[in-house]
Amino acid sequence: MTKLNIHLVTYNNEKYIPYLFDSLRRQTFQEWDLLIIDNASSDATVQSIHGEFSSMKTKCNLIANKENTGFAGGHNHAFKQAGAQYLLLLNPDIYLMPDVLEKMVLFLDTHPTAAAVSPRLMRWNFDSVVHTPLEIHTHERAENGFTNTIDALGLKLFKNRRVVEWQAGQSWTPTNAVQHIQNEAIEVFGLSGALPMYRKNVLQTILMKSDNLFDPTYHSYKEDVDLAYRLQNAGYHSYVLPNTIAFHDRTATGPMTLDDRAAMRNKKTQSHFIQLVSYKNHLKTIYKNEYWQNLLIDFIPILWYEGKKTSYLLLTNPHLLLNAWKDLLHDLHVTQEARQTLHPMKNKEWQRLRRWF
Repeated sequence: MTKLNIHLVTYNNEKYIPYLFDSLRRQTFQEWDLLIIDNASSDATVQSIHGEFSSMKTKCNLIANKENTGFAGGHNHAFKQAGAQYLLLLNPDIYLMPDVLEKMVLFLDTHPTAAAVSPRLMRWNFDSVVHTPLEIHTHERAENGFTNTIDALGLKLFKNRRVVEWQAGQSWTPTNAVQHIQNEAIEVFGLSGALPMYRKNVLQTILMKSDNLFDPTYHSYKEDVDLAYRLQNAGYHSYVLPNTIAFHDRTATGPMTLDDRAAMRNKKTQSHFIQLVSYKNHLKTIYKNEYWQNLLIDFIPILWYEGKKTSYLLLTNPHLLLNAWKDLLHDLHVTQEARQTLHPMKNKEWQRLRRWF
């Protein structure tokens, strides 16, 4: 049995496949196997993946779904077949530096209290890659899109329950490099869903009904936040390794700053689907995972934040707001069941979240 299972969910990601597999072949740690769930891609993603399999030294398998079950559904399907000690959730729009898998596995091996770990994610400008001459080697084309901009150093939770990719959009300067690199690892509230590695036995303690890793009603977006809450409420710890780097072409970027105007400008760039699932999944996550004690303590900032969001949607897109609440009511029995299963109101577990505010 291999030490690490890598799970990849794809949907019309043909353009990324050669670069992703190139980075996997270059890994210094090779004790892993790869399972891919394709969500009914209509482009040449599946054909491209099969073309890459012949040059891989590790075990690779592809399951082609007949319908798009989303990020949550795809990873739930893959999770039920995982048997390794560690599990890595891999996005297709990622390029890993050669030591990423080695350092992540080594960290979990040597830090038994760590439940999850992620590398430092940096922005990958894929447009620059596309415009690089094809005769140049795949790795060199990929490098042409590397930037000095942070994509995520884990997830940050605010008192108003807004969750953002920590330091997203900031430059990786010599100053913050010195500040972070002197630490082997940075403990964070949670990890971005782009490239987290988990202990399988830890995940088994916080599963949803039917042994699902993610809430199947989420489909896509905010699953990583929900999982971060579940790990925190169960007393587990997650870390980012600042000295280990992967590059990410984030298609659904957040605002560059945290002010309201930046958030509104960012919403205008998002599709109807992204706005819909992000809004309703955010509310589901709070309902399922928050203790009433914390909601009471932070009632004012939460009310102010949620009120602003709801007012904005009511003025700009009332149809979306209506659909979101219809879906929330439709999934209420599933959400309530998850809350009762994963969120026992006992002892003083609610205090665990206070250290993040």
